[in-house]
Amino acid sequence: MHSLTRTFLYNVLLAVALAMSVTSARASEDSGTIIFNQMLKCLKLPAGTPSAYDFMVVAVIKDGAADFLSINFRAPPSEWEKTAAPLVADAITQCEPYASVSGRVEFPVTRERVEAGSKN
Repeated sequence: MHSLTRTFLYNVLLAVALAMSVTSARASEDSGTIIFNQMLKCLKLPAGTPSAYDFMVVAVIKDGAADFLSINFRAPPSEWEKTAAPLVADAITQCEPYASVSGRVEFPVTRERVEAGSKN
């Protein structure tokens, strides 16, 4: 095979891989939004909400249910965050099923996002 042909095929494969990665990231983001919005319907956070908080939720959705769920903190959690994290996890499982979502999904839970979502 000629060097030019190999280079062309390599570039095509690279472009396809990048396109798949972007599509996968966008699909994960869309799935995260679906789960987040549905979770808000069941979410009851503790009193004394701080001015800022930031969790990262990692969920594996299988057959419409949370097969695996992890709440991660970006910084050492406050006492309020330690209390709120299991409530976020409970809200995710209480608001199942997630019929249109499947696979690994990540999304942030922040005060700004919760307040914006609660207004919708």
